[in-house]
Amino acid sequence: MGDTAISPDKGTVQLGFVGDLLLGRKVRRKIIEGQPPDFMWGDLRPRQLATDAMIGNLECPITTHATKWNKLKTFYFRTDPKAIDHLHAGNFRCVALANNHLVDYGNQGLIDTRNYLESAGIAFAGAGIDGDQALEPTVFSAGQMKIGFMSITNTVPAFAAKPGRPGTNYWKIRPDAPTLDRLGGMIGTLKSAGAELIILSIHWGPNYRWWPPKHYRAFAHRAIDLGVDVVHGHSAHVLQAVEFHGRGIILFDTGDYVDDFIVVPPARSDYSFLFLVEAGPGRMPKLTMVPARLTLARVDTARGREADVIRRAMIRRCADFAVDIREEDGDLVATAPNVAQARQSVPPTPIASASKTANRTNRYRME
Repeated sequence: MGDTAISPDKGTVQLGFVGDLLLGRKVRRKIIEGQPPDFMWGDLRPRQLATDAMIGNLECPITTHATKWNKLKTFYFRTDPKAIDHLHAGNFRCVALANNHLVDYGNQGLIDTRNYLESAGIAFAGAGIDGDQALEPTVFSAGQMKIGFMSITNTVPAFAAKPGRPGTNYWKIRPDAPTLDRLGGMIGTLKSAGAELIILSIHWGPNYRWWPPKHYRAFAHRAIDLGVDVVHGHSAHVLQAVEFHGRGIILFDTGDYVDDFIVVPPARSDYSFLFLVEAGPGRMPKLTMVPARLTLARVDTARGREADVIRRAMIRRCADFAVDIREEDGDLVATAPNVAQARQSVPPTPIASASKTANRTNRYRME
């Protein structure tokens, strides 16, 4: 396995995508106790640093405010401002805030998070002091390219921002005309601001679901049709399929990347990927997935049998989706159907294809 990222062609950018960054509870304790910022990213850090930007879902507020949201909730997460150093060490240039934990410590926690990220030069979207601000997308630079970023969620409607009330950018995931019109308006705003690539980051659905429901898939397809280049999904804490549609790519759920969860098989929240997307305006993207293994407050490259299990699970979950996948130096390389062969001077034999029938027998198992 190489430690360097893909060398993008001229006119392309390489973006690293990961799922949930749960920096609260025991991870917060490690941060406060002085765990070195680069330690969190393990031996994957060189590959993260080789990207033009890392993007993830910040699954907790950054705040010293200790008063919890005033309604009953099972889990509350928050992290310390020192977490900013850890995000910088991992090359995180942009984070999604629309999720089911950003308001765990009330309006003050949300406002603190925005302030800390803005001061640190880390772009964000998905939560604000009112409905208009929560809806606002952002534009940031990666390499020589301007990237447009939107963040939405369909979790915890009580967190939804409204006129005069802070909260998250809550949407119902529907491929209907009003919803798509709103999405199209945001895409137009980003293009007017000079965005050359557009990302839609979505925190959607219940925990531990292995396949996206049909209406999520339909919504993601329509988002690509409207001009989104990458749909970045997260929320389930486990990996879901990837798929190419039009000239875009959909990562239905990128799992977790940092957490303190107790692992209860068959759900393996400690098995994940670093998703490396090479993309450019008008170009078909290419995806490299690096198997990852999570331990407390740290992520590393998965090795041996664990890496095999992670790769096989992704291959199985992609079997009914529009994607060709092959193994390459321990990673999985995914391309749009009929594109994989043209990218190689010596054509490899794909180990999975959209034409194969999914193995549903063990659909809820990683092994």
